[in-house]
Amino acid sequence: MPILEETSMPAEIAAKFINYTSKHVFLTGKAGTGKTTFLRKLIKLTHKKAMICAPTGIAAINAAGVTIHSLFQLPFGAFFPDAAGSLINENISFNFNTPRTIVKHLNMQGNKRRMLQELELLVIDEVSMLRADMLDAIDFSLRYIRRNRNIPFGGVQLLFIGDLHQLPPVVKNDEWRVMAGFYKSIYFFDALALQNNPPVYIELDKIYRQDDAVFIDLLNNLRNNKITPEDTALLRQHFKQDFKPSHDENYITLTTHNNKADSINRERLSQLTTKSYFFDAKIKGEFNEYAYPNDKSLELKVGAQIMFIKNDMTAEKRYYNGKIGIVHHIEKDTIEIELPEDRTVIEITPYTWENVKYKLNEATNEIDENVAGSFVQYPIKLAWAITVHKSQGLTFDKAIIDVGDAFAPGQAYVALSRLRSLKGLVLTSHLRDSGLQQDQNIHYFSKTKQPAAVLSEQMSTERFDFIRTYLLAAFDLNLIRYYIKEHLQTFDKGEKSVKQKYDHWTMELYADFQKITATADTFINQLKGLFAQQTDHTLFNVSKRVEAALKYFNPLIKGISDRFLAHIESIKEEKQIKTYLTELLELEILVYEQLKKMHKSKALLLAIIDGKEFSKADTDALLNTSERNEQLQKAIQLKGITLKVKSAADKKKKEPKIDTKLISFELYNHGKTLEEIARERGFSVGTIEGHLAYYVAAQQLDVAKLVKPNKIKNIADAVESQKTKSMATIRDFLGKDYSFGEIKLVLASLFPSEE
Repeated sequence: MPILEETSMPAEIAAKFINYTSKHVFLTGKAGTGKTTFLRKLIKLTHKKAMICAPTGIAAINAAGVTIHSLFQLPFGAFFPDAAGSLINENISFNFNTPRTIVKHLNMQGNKRRMLQELELLVIDEVSMLRADMLDAIDFSLRYIRRNRNIPFGGVQLLFIGDLHQLPPVVKNDEWRVMAGFYKSIYFFDALALQNNPPVYIELDKIYRQDDAVFIDLLNNLRNNKITPEDTALLRQHFKQDFKPSHDENYITLTTHNNKADSINRERLSQLTTKSYFFDAKIKGEFNEYAYPNDKSLELKVGAQIMFIKNDMTAEKRYYNGKIGIVHHIEKDTIEIELPEDRTVIEITPYTWENVKYKLNEATNEIDENVAGSFVQYPIKLAWAITVHKSQGLTFDKAIIDVGDAFAPGQAYVALSRLRSLKGLVLTSHLRDSGLQQDQNIHYFSKTKQPAAVLSEQMSTERFDFIRTYLLAAFDLNLIRYYIKEHLQTFDKGEKSVKQKYDHWTMELYADFQKITATADTFINQLKGLFAQQTDHTLFNVSKRVEAALKYFNPLIKGISDRFLAHIESIKEEKQIKTYLTELLELEILVYEQLKKMHKSKALLLAIIDGKEFSKADTDALLNTSERNEQLQKAIQLKGITLKVKSAADKKKKEPKIDTKLISFELYNHGKTLEEIARERGFSVGTIEGHLAYYVAAQQLDVAKLVKPNKIKNIADAVESQKTKSMATIRDFLGKDYSFGEIKLVLASLFPSEE
């Protein structure tokens, strides 16, 4: 059975690149080509240890992943790599980070650090929104965490998924003025980390949403900056400036700004004379309010036009994401929706969105998904209008498109591509050229796409390199030898601790492991020689040597693992032994994982030779998982206390205390007003002003952005005339039109060294 059902030739090629090479992959395709379906199948079946992340909270929830910022603990703000050092000056008015400032955010707990060290495949969904500097920040973080500074992304393979003809990344003008000195564009593909190793460009080309040939040609021309006079004329045929649909026509309006969409929905709901019903979401565990996939409190009336925001998960498939319906009947816990096409009425039930967090399974060393929180709400929302941004991924039969003031390249394409055909299109404003034209950087990047035949040939070469690298790493025991030696050096001859009694035991184990490592090094050299031959029989010859090597090394490595576990069992009831037991367990996990990697390398090699697929199920079947889990649980239980296993490479550092001032500063730099920050953080505006005063004093923030010029002058004059820095005295002198926060901000600018 193939690892992925063949939906198209590009999908099959993409799956093979991901599973059998180390090349980064950019998987794209027009709206409706099946990118989300591909991702779900891939994560279910791939043998690689994988995680999904996305640039925003809502995108992460929809992709069943996590946000980039939470995964890597990245601070907000632009990222400047080392190469930008000469361009950074003291006049920068926005928040930014460098490798030096990011390091202090990377002191992760043991499990999370080890999880990123074990990671093999990182999927970034909705990559159209990913900035180049953010990808470079990910690159730096992975190199640092994985202690692999010389290889991009620390050796992790990346899969980028998205349609670059959707909405672009957000970058402010003052940010770009600096970043343009070292980035060709703000798009992810121009990140410095990808310049010497660009991703393989693969495009899914089967369109599931549209079946209108004329419409498909129009969308293709929009994507490729090849709008013809005929295309413009075709769009003008659908222009109806003052179009007002009747209530039973079920049109949805696509517009550019939230306030427009909200205003239309509120107005149309208020026109209904039926009773309002409110349905509150049930939220459990961790679920960030900025990632809520639907309204926390949903107001509905009979007669309201709604849109489904999820596909029907039942066998009937009665509705899909974006389908329009009308509220037919409401009771306390019952909502019935009429589907306009055939007038059928269905009862709907709440849907559960899950907030996923990743954790490394201590027993299997695999990356597990864990549900940290859930959001339960009916999968519908008012749908007389919606923004273009929120319409991404949806499908409509009829839409009124009002994007004459489109503010980003390609926004018109996003709106138009939501429709099934031109039959349901109404334009209430003419489309500007700026909204029709695509960004030239995207156009140039699309030229890197290669024909399927070239990709197949490239994959063959990359697959050979992948299995070679995987095999050499599987039999390389030097890193574990280093960690055991490092552990041995922690024994103090003059110390009379419980641990010290086992100095001799450790030395014997280290000496035995050194011998095994030396033999493995000899075998690695033999493998290198075989791979260098590059004949038609190379992989077959390698497989014979690997099979023999595994028979030799398996009992030896398993023996080292068993010695660790037996030693842990024999001493774990002793007092003052917990730290030592943790050290032993960390080493044993490393040894066992290496054994698992040896077995997997052999199975992968045979799968490649035989032309068979190798899946996650094949990985799980390599060793007895249940037996291993039982062994490990027995080892880590110490009189009812579970040992917390950290990476052998971890430094024991305390988690840095979160700087509350910095959080406010970062939110301000992301465009939030003081009132919005105060509301979000549960503080008063005065408290937020106090936070920002610190950055005014540090000359990282201009007080003129926070206080009106006339007030700055009057406060400064009051300080001079009253000969005081007392905020109360200044306030009494100037009056209640001046807040303590404003006075504090101006004082911070006048006397920066005292803040």
